[in-house]
Amino acid sequence: MNSAPVGAGTKRRRSVLLLVAAGALTAALVVTGWFVVSRDRPGGPEGQVTEVPNIFPVPQHARPGTGSPVPLNGHVYIVAPSGTDQASIAAVQDLVAGAGGTAEAVTSLTSPREGASAVFLGSAATVSSALQALRLDSDPEIQDALGRAEGYALATGQSAGIPTAVLAGSDGDGVFHAVQTLRQLVRGGSVVPVRVADWPLMETRGVIEGFYGTPWSHQARLDVIEFAGRQKMNTYIYSPKDDPLLRDKWRDLYSDQELQELQELIDAAADNHIRFSYALSPGIDICYSRSSDLDDAVAKLDSLYSLGVRSFVIPLDDIATKVQCAEDLRAFGSGQANLAKAQASFLNDVNDRFISAREGVLPLETVPTFYNGSASNPYKRELGQALNPGIVVQWTGEDVVSHRITQDSAETAGLTYGSPGSPRSLVIWDNYPVNDFSQDHLFMAPVIGRDAKLHESVRGVVTNPMIEPYLSLPAVFNYADLSWNGPGYDPDKSMSAALSLLAGPDPEVQAAVRAFVDLNQDWQDDALTPSAPQLRRDIDQFWEDYDAGRSPSGGLKARAELLQRLPELLPRMAEPGFSTDATHWMTAAAQYGRGVEEALVMLEAAKRGDVQAATMARRNVQGALTAATAKTQPTLELGVVTPVLGDSELKAFLDRALQQVPGS
Repeated sequence: MNSAPVGAGTKRRRSVLLLVAAGALTAALVVTGWFVVSRDRPGGPEGQVTEVPNIFPVPQHARPGTGSPVPLNGHVYIVAPSGTDQASIAAVQDLVAGAGGTAEAVTSLTSPREGASAVFLGSAATVSSALQALRLDSDPEIQDALGRAEGYALATGQSAGIPTAVLAGSDGDGVFHAVQTLRQLVRGGSVVPVRVADWPLMETRGVIEGFYGTPWSHQARLDVIEFAGRQKMNTYIYSPKDDPLLRDKWRDLYSDQELQELQELIDAAADNHIRFSYALSPGIDICYSRSSDLDDAVAKLDSLYSLGVRSFVIPLDDIATKVQCAEDLRAFGSGQANLAKAQASFLNDVNDRFISAREGVLPLETVPTFYNGSASNPYKRELGQALNPGIVVQWTGEDVVSHRITQDSAETAGLTYGSPGSPRSLVIWDNYPVNDFSQDHLFMAPVIGRDAKLHESVRGVVTNPMIEPYLSLPAVFNYADLSWNGPGYDPDKSMSAALSLLAGPDPEVQAAVRAFVDLNQDWQDDALTPSAPQLRRDIDQFWEDYDAGRSPSGGLKARAELLQRLPELLPRMAEPGFSTDATHWMTAAAQYGRGVEEALVMLEAAKRGDVQAATMARRNVQGALTAATAKTQPTLELGVVTPVLGDSELKAFLDRALQQVPGS
């Protein structure tokens, strides 16, 4: 969809994280003091009680366990009964290896060696003996979690006479999610004593590659899928607007090479317990009543079904708002309501001929032509009445780019797109942090303004990210947290954890990442995401000191020095793709940093009357400003643009400084 905001005024509207990244987050959270006691207070038998490290997404229930940590740095039995998810077993093996231990995978445990420990992994039924040994079989929170889709339980204790961690899932997804939590609980080579009972509140949680502009690379897609899986998301929707075989040439089938790449994405999604969803967008030139167009659509979807895809979307966004071909005019007539009638007829036919006729296919989803706003109109009324009630609608909130999405709005939209007494099931297509409408900007503020209880009104939410995949990962992390447990989501804590994970444990690198994100926090003048707040604080403090005749505090000078080091520090992140995506913005930031430092020299020289030094520094400021505002960022359709940072806060500072010291 076209994500250009409505009514914005004149203002401009790899394997991604290897095992080291889990350790990076651990170290980072220790450094930043991110240990807190869980919302649930400890209880149960007496014994050693420890605090629960922060877990993301925030679990429904997490409390300190009793007893001792479970070592992973010795001999570790991975007790995985037959049929246990192989990706989960492999992930635990990697964790053991990373902790310095030796993993032995077994299907049952009878006579463990002295000094060993065990990790039981599987469905609740297959690891029931371990649950009983840890006295979890009667725990109401555990039983609640194991009775819900994608739910899991994780607890530590003693089983068969050795330290034991049990990871039980209500299904294969739940087992995999338990392993993602385990990654965050390893401290000093051991699993901290803990008891977690957890499940997602939203059924659909994921990423839609749905922007205009340069599509992601194949490797970036693989990396985002892996990252999303580690954050317990379950959906990736393939819908890049500038992939011609999705829109302009939607009738054409993929070549063997293209099918091979799609197969790799589908397989990677399966390995990471992500549902690969394929979105075909025929609305540009389709005749809804033409049988050959229905045949072409079914053939295209069937080609993806043969690769293993079981989830499909038919987006009909960003197209003409009336029927286009003579056949449709004769069959349905003109006007918005008849467009909805034509689209519903086509979608219902796809649902009957393909979705319902193929084994294991999930409910069809669509993006209506009028896809935002909760108020009714002739199009929505007709669509709600004519569209098969099992077809899910994707909706963007009240606006195309919605700064707030409330539960009341979502409930109203469900009724608007449904029929009396039968609300439509909705998935929120959330146009954040997408930047296709403002490709000179990055939007890296935490996800804010989403009602904590949206899970009560919608099926799920998918984030539409930026053209820059790796710079979108912090927001993906936020959305994973928000959609898993909206009431437990804290934007600032979630963003801090995301940046720690991506940066790695080096304090200098962490400081650089946070300084860079601060420069790119502003999102369309939203009061909750002010432009470059930390930079603005330092600038305001400097001018306050300068105007009062005091010596500057030094904060702005330190920030300028840090900005100049961004090209050196960001490539050292745990996630190298972040700095690659950031290349032109961080280069501009470094030039601004040089300009700010020279401006401080200039202002100080002017104060003491050193004309020569002030003049030289002024020339350096102008040179840095010219370099920082150069057009360096390539785009698909707009040519090369100037990267904008801090909503021009840095440029404004330099302009003001130059005004203080007029040139000769």
